[in-house]
Amino acid sequence: MRPKRFRTSVPLFRLLGIPVGLDYSWFLIFALLTWVLASSYYPAEFRDWPASRYWLTAAATSVLFFVSLLLHELGHSAVALRYHMPVRGITLFIFGGVAEIGTEPPTAIAEFLIALAGPLVSLALALTLFALQPLLSGIGPLFGTAKYLAYMNFAVALFNLIPGYPLDGGRVLRAAVWAVTRDMRRSTLIAARVGRGFAFLFIVVGVWQGPTGNFGGGLWIAFIGWFLDAAATAQVAQTTFQGLLAGASGIPPPPPAITW
Repeated sequence: MRPKRFRTSVPLFRLLGIPVGLDYSWFLIFALLTWVLASSYYPAEFRDWPASRYWLTAAATSVLFFVSLLLHELGHSAVALRYHMPVRGITLFIFGGVAEIGTEPPTAIAEFLIALAGPLVSLALALTLFALQPLLSGIGPLFGTAKYLAYMNFAVALFNLIPGYPLDGGRVLRAAVWAVTRDMRRSTLIAARVGRGFAFLFIVVGVWQGPTGNFGGGLWIAFIGWFLDAAATAQVAQTTFQGLLAGASGIPPPPPAITW
C-alpha cells in the first residue's frame, strides 16, 4: 500500500478544469489582513461605524481581495491552456497565489502573453472598481471595499511587473531575452539573476525601514525579498541542472513553470 501524501493545502473547487486550493499559510494572511482592515483602515476611512460593521466589511474585503488574486492567476492559466499547456493547479497562499503550469512555454511569444495576462487582469479589475466608486458613494461598506480593492489590484499589477524572475515582469524579461538570443535556458538565468538583484534591494529597503520606525512593514518587505531570492536561486539551480542533463543526454526534461 502506498503511503498517503501529506496535504499542504485545502482543495476548494475547479475552474476551467483547474483545481483551486488554499495553502495553510493563507489562513494566517487572511486573519492578519482582516485585523488590519478592521482595526486601522476602515476606522480611519469611516469613523461612525459600529465595530461589527468594521469586522464584517474587513472580512468580506479580504475574501474579495483573494478572489481578485485568483482571477489574476486564472488570467495566466487561460492563456497557458490556449497554448495546450497543462495547468496542474492554482494555490492561494501567504504571498498571494501561484499557478503551476505543467510545462515550459513553447515559444517566447507564448511566455510573454502568459506572463502579461495576470497583470492585465489585475489592471482591468482596478479600473473597473475605480469606475464603480461614484455609483457606490452612498453605500459606505461597498464604497470602501471598492476603493481598497481598486488600489490593491493596481498595486498587484505594478508589483508583478517588476522585471525580476519569478515575478511576471521577470517572465516578460525572460521572453524578451529569449526572443533575441533564441536560448531559453540563458534567458532564464539572466531573468533569475535580475530577480535576485531586486530581491536583495527589497531586503535592504526592509532592513532600512526598521530604524525609521516602520519595523513591521520593513520586516514584511524584507521577508518578501527573502522569498523572491529563494525562488530565483532555486530557478538558477534548476536551470543549471537541466543544462548538465542536456549535455549528458541531449534531452533536457521540461520542469513545471510557476507563474505568480
